[in-house]
Parts: sequence; structure tokens; C-alpha cells
Amino acid sequence: MAIAGRTALGTMCNAASPLIGEWLGHSGYDFIVVDLQHGENNLDTVQMMLQALSSTPATPVVRVPANIPTYIQRVLDLGAYGIIVPLVNTREEAEAVVSSVRYAPRGTRSWGPVRGAIYGGPDYFANASDTLLTLVMLESAQALANAKAILAVDGIDGCFVGPADLNISLGHSPDALPSIHQETEDAIQVIVDTARKADKIAGVHAFSLDDAKKRIKQGFRFLTVMAETRMIRSGATQVLSELRG
Repeated sequence: MAIAGRTALGTMCNAASPLIGEWLGHSGYDFIVVDLQHGENNLDTVQMMLQALSSTPATPVVRVPANIPTYIQRVLDLGAYGIIVPLVNTREEAEAVVSSVRYAPRGTRSWGPVRGAIYGGPDYFANASDTLLTLVMLESAQALANAKAILAVDGIDGCFVGPADLNISLGHSPDALPSIHQETEDAIQVIVDTARKADKIAGVHAFSLDDAKKRIKQGFRFLTVMAETRMIRSGATQVLSELRG
């Protein structure tokens, strides 16, 4: 999702706090990811997070916990305008994602956008296929091997790389994060090149500001920079470090 030729910038929101979501949404990010996979958000809290983000300029995106139709369809019904689906390893799994997002005859999503239609307007059904961002996470050795086939699926707008899990899947410890093994770096380059050739969005999570700058130069056009929990801890640690010398 390039915006005026530049990389779309967002962050992960792990806290189930509408106030924090609202702060982030008014901070200038292009999108905010309400994270149901890691963090304290779940189907009980996602609606209030999406309502808070609706009052901001940021596009509301949700990372669901798994490639399960119930999760995907519920967050879309509640007003998510983009989804990120973790651990998609095969073309068939990518096709299942599209089926959960699209209405018949293209998919199997059930009609009932209780809040999505309010947020999206009266033409929600007609335009949902063109406006709902659908990204799948490539974060395993299997997904790396199947990247070309996954990205060829009609209805998949692009991929989102999970560097930490990809690093683990390739046999390397996460204890050294944010540094990752060179084999993983090479794999990430393969994925971004594959997405570019397929004319699909290449997205990735960045662990730090420096990491984000590197990923943008690498060609990623959809980027989450850290998460609000890490930013809060980093800022607090920096203040104490400077005060205590």
C-alpha cells in the first residue's frame, strides 16, 4: 500500500486501550494494527479499539490470531479496513484467507457488517473487494518456499514478513533480536523481490527506527515500526538512563 509513492507507516497496538489507540491514530501514522495475535486484545475488545481509531485519520487494520474464518469475518464486520493473517504457508491457505474476506461468488463471507457498513457506508458490499486490504504473513521456511505461489493468489494484496518467526523457522534463536541471522536477511530479500515481481505489496515489521529505515531502502512499502508497548518502555528507559547518568 504505497501512499503518494511512499511507504505506508504504522505501528502495532498491543494494549486493549481505546485511549492509546486514539493517541496512536492521531500521531500521524497511516494505519494502526490492532494486534489480536500478540498482546491483550481479543474479540471482546477489538470493537472498542476500532471505534477509537474511527475518530482518527489512521486506517484501522487488525492482525487476527489465526487463519480462521470466524476471526477474519468478525473483525471485518466490526469495521477493520485491513487484515493481516499470520502463518500462511501455502497457496491453499492463502485462498482460504481470500474466501473469508470476499462475499459470494468470490468467497464465503457471510453478510452482516454490523459496524463495517456504518464505517464503510451504504456501498460497503459493492466496494468491499476493492477497499479491504488483505495481507498474509510469510514467516516460515515453508512460506518462503511457496512465496511465489502464495502471492499469485487473486485477492491477496500482498505479504507481511514476520522477521522473528522466520528467523526461528530457519533454525536461529530469537535471543539475539533485534539482530537476525544473515540467512534470514537473505530470505527477507527473496520475499520482497518476489512481491515486487508479482506487483504485490511487500510489508514487514521493523524492530527499531534504524531497522525501519533499512527496510524502506530494501523496498518494503508497508511497515509497522515497533509496538506502542516497546515504545513506552524504550522512552521510559531513556529518560531514567539520562537522569541517573
